[in-house]
Amino acid sequence: MYKKFNKKRIAQLAGLTLATALITPLAQAEVSGEIGVTNDYRFRGISQTAGDFAVQASIDYSMESGFFIGAWGSNVDDESYDADVEVDFYAGYAGAFGEDDAVEYDFTLTYYTYPGQDESTKYLEASLGFYFADFHFAQWYTNDYANADVAMHYSELNYSYEFAENWSIDAHVGYNYGDGADLDWGENYVDYSIGVSTEVAGVGLSLAWLDTNLSSDNEISDGPWKNEGTILATASYAF
Repeated sequence: MYKKFNKKRIAQLAGLTLATALITPLAQAEVSGEIGVTNDYRFRGISQTAGDFAVQASIDYSMESGFFIGAWGSNVDDESYDADVEVDFYAGYAGAFGEDDAVEYDFTLTYYTYPGQDESTKYLEASLGFYFADFHFAQWYTNDYANADVAMHYSELNYSYEFAENWSIDAHVGYNYGDGADLDWGENYVDYSIGVSTEVAGVGLSLAWLDTNLSSDNEISDGPWKNEGTILATASYAF
């Protein structure tokens, strides 16, 4: 079975820390969680904390049948929503197919919310992911990005290679496209990262370089929506 350790490290390096909560092992029913800290909460290459630190936590319940539910939260500095906290709820189904269940998959619905703000800040997104060997591909879609009644697509490919025990080289590339990308930036764009990750005494550690190919006119070096290249450092503990 594909290593849960590697999947979590990929998700963190991608700047999609929410995705760490969506990795559901195909095993007996269980409650699990994770708490972590990162020097910048990046979502698809864009800072959600104006380049500042974030504390994040998740809790989820996965059933033997493959269904799972959970919640994830982080502090944010969101200028568009005037929000300080993001709490996302998700539910889905995970399974496997092929010889020896070589290919794992999950279908997930994620509901993004910003407590304290009105209903206009909430929206729903669906994703379908596949895991094979050291690769992970996922397609995300919403027809109501940022509750603005526009479509947003996100395609991502991740790769993790364990070059030594509990040490991995991790790479990620994601493509943001659709009317949602045009609404935010006036262009489609790619976000990408490469780095290393490990685990020490039960604490997951990762260090990566993350950047986008947004045009120079759209590059923001400071404050909300910061998107210039950065070193992303994350520490997390699962329980």
